[in-house]
Amino acid sequence: MSLIVSSTSFAQAGKEVKDTKYRRSSLHTILIESENFPKKDQVIGAYYNAPFPDKFDDHTIGEKSFDPKKYGLVKESSDEEMTSAINKYFTNNKIANKLVAKWFNRKSNGTFDISLVSERGLINASFTDIKTAEASAEGKALLQSAGLELIGNTFVVVSKMKFIENEPVARVTYEAAIVAANKLTISLLRNKAIDVAEKAYNKAKEGYSVWTTSYLYKLKWDDDTSNTFYQDYWIDNSTSGNLAEKKAKFDKSDLFQLELIGSENSTSLVTFSLNGKRTENQIINLAVTRNVDKVYSKLQKKYDVFKTKVPLFTGNPITAKIGLKEGIEAGDKFEVLEANMDPKTGIIEYKRKGTIKVTKNRIWDNRYTGGLPLLDDDGNEINSALEATTFEGGGKYYPGMLIRQIN
Repeated sequence: MSLIVSSTSFAQAGKEVKDTKYRRSSLHTILIESENFPKKDQVIGAYYNAPFPDKFDDHTIGEKSFDPKKYGLVKESSDEEMTSAINKYFTNNKIANKLVAKWFNRKSNGTFDISLVSERGLINASFTDIKTAEASAEGKALLQSAGLELIGNTFVVVSKMKFIENEPVARVTYEAAIVAANKLTISLLRNKAIDVAEKAYNKAKEGYSVWTTSYLYKLKWDDDTSNTFYQDYWIDNSTSGNLAEKKAKFDKSDLFQLELIGSENSTSLVTFSLNGKRTENQIINLAVTRNVDKVYSKLQKKYDVFKTKVPLFTGNPITAKIGLKEGIEAGDKFEVLEANMDPKTGIIEYKRKGTIKVTKNRIWDNRYTGGLPLLDDDGNEINSALEATTFEGGGKYYPGMLIRQIN
């Protein structure tokens, strides 16, 4: 068994590992095209310009948005109707096929190779093609294990966004509060309730709210799918026969599917009252990007299959490069894993070495800033020397060990 720590050297406790390599989930993101809403061009632009989630391998396949009305959506009244439109979009555009095609570096003539699987799976280059790999038991096992852990952890997140003026919503709440306050017979209590309602309204009416709803899908990749793909659809430079026919067979196949895991919602307040320290565009960019980050962190906390592993940055003190962007809170628990790969089969065994929890007041603020200084809600600059989140827990840990959040 070989220990997976980093691409350079075995790390010592207390030292930093800056290039840890480990198998990660892959991600493609799609935006649902929405009806008009305030600041739409700025909001959509901010979404497209946001950094790709850095805990995933980028598996973008080209299609970045679609109009759900073209796929049967009449009105956005329920998740069931929206997911029906998403599923139809996936089917009509063969999105799952395209995800598989990217995994195997498919060329315009339909030929595949395993270079990307080898790269992301940390597989030695001794198996440079499918024919060589399948000629040995070790090669077959390597492809199967890497496939299940890598290709089987390919996700698509489909998001829809809205940008809503806060004042109309705040006014409805305010008017209801005033009606309730006026029913109070004691004038002192009535006046106090009205005062509270007015203060709440004046605070809540400012600016906008950005809403994000994201649907999480996972590529289905099991033994049957894998075996059928290699036997019936694989083409490389050594393949004989009618290649065009085999290429078309893959393009038309319904073998590859995406399954819905679930959904999450996130909302963030957007105000433009930071004393001119940021422009309107900068504020929208920050709000949209952070809101998308928030919905991703909620999806990971809710669905175990979507949880990412992260390497320890240092072993003493125990730190990792995750923080507020990932929704980390004081007391959150993580398991510490040591990853060992069997070089013959490619199977990675993750052995739990202990548990740790997030230290209070030592959480790294790694939220997106767009290159600008961090500001608090009042527009004051936040000065923090933290470059990682600190954890507490017993055990001998070293940089490069992987951690994963647990409930």
